[in-house]
This record gives sequence, C-alpha cells and structure tokens, in this order.
Amino acid sequence: MRRRSQGRGNEAQNVAGNYFIASARRKTDSVSKHTGEESSTSPVILSEEKKTEQALIEAAQEGDQKAFGQLVRCYQKRLFRFVYGLVGSFDATEDIVQEAFVKAYRSLDTFKTGYGFYPWLSTIARNTAFNSIRREERKESLDSLQEKGYDPISAELGPLEQILDSEGQRRFYKAVKSLPAKYRMVFVLRHFEDMNYIDIAASLKIPPGTVDSRLYRARKLLLEELKDLL
Repeated sequence: MRRRSQGRGNEAQNVAGNYFIASARRKTDSVSKHTGEESSTSPVILSEEKKTEQALIEAAQEGDQKAFGQLVRCYQKRLFRFVYGLVGSFDATEDIVQEAFVKAYRSLDTFKTGYGFYPWLSTIARNTAFNSIRREERKESLDSLQEKGYDPISAELGPLEQILDSEGQRRFYKAVKSLPAKYRMVFVLRHFEDMNYIDIAASLKIPPGTVDSRLYRARKLLLEELKDLL
C-alpha cells in the first residue's frame, strides 16, 4: 500500500536536507560537487540491484528513504545547474534545490507512473525558483556560469556565439543575469536547458509566440550590451 503523504514534513526535510547540510559545511568543495567536477564516481539511476528509476520511485512512495536518497543524488547536480541558470546566485540555488526536493518528497503520491521523474522534479524546482524571483528581484553579483562548467547551447545564439570563444565570456554571463526576469527565464530555458519552444511555453504558461518574442528581445538586449565585443 502506498504510504500517505501525511507526516512527511519532517521526513522530507531530513531526507532531502541531509545531503546539502554536508556540502554547506564544505563551501569550497560544494561548487565541484554540484557541477559534477569531483570525480567519475557520480551515482547512477540504477543501483547494484538493478533497480530502475520507477522502482526507486515506487520504493520511495512506500517510505524507503534510501531510494529517495538515490534519486536526490542522481539528479541534484543537473537540477542545481538548471536552477542556478535561472537565479544566478549560489546560495539562493542551494536553498531552492533543497526546497524542491523537500516538496518532491512530500508530493510523491501525486507522481504519475510513466512520467519522467526529472521533468516532474524540474517543474517543482522551476516554480520554486519563479516564486523566489517574484518575491525579491535580487541584483547580486554573478559568478561566471562558465567558471562553474555551465556552457550555453549555441543553437540560435547567432553573433553572440563568437563571444563565448573570446575574452568576453564573463561579460556575456553578467549580461544574461542583468536581463529582465521574463527575458532571462526564456533565454536560460532555451540556451542552457535546451528546451524547445512548446515546452518553454508550457512551463511558463505563456503562448509559444510570446516565447519567440521574448527570446528575440533577450538576444537583442544582449547584442546591444555586448556590441563592442562583436
């Protein structure tokens, strides 16, 4: 019988939070931990017992905290990269990613069989990030995404692509962070997450035409900001 969601609050905080507590205590090591630079021993979706992702999810739904821990370890780096691209702040990203895993654990009973776990998880993280952005539009300094190993996908970047092969990389990432939120979100989803227009539209609850126009505007603003490098 599938376990009830009632009483998951403290369990969720413990299960999803324990991993991040350790990394928070080792701040200098946490960048490599989250970006996948630490070693080739990254956890994979299949355990030694050949459990599939679905089996891990079902086990977690039955209360197996170790199974959920495997899912956390499998997806935390990818999710960190995604959220960091949206908010541009290391500390805020850590908080949002942890909160997203907590919410996911509490909501496991709502997960639909056959739906990919990461798309479901990233939707939770995306909504959490958007709520954070809406609460406070921070203008924190942006550490270069490139320094953390996050390179944009070059599709459709046009003239901006040549900047990525020059000394203008840092300015490019700062310019992305300075974009108004509505433009930055679609730009990050398209060029850092490689999402198509339909998926971006569904995620942001806007028409595909609006996605297209916002991407056009984002690229135009970046070109204007970086024209001296072109």
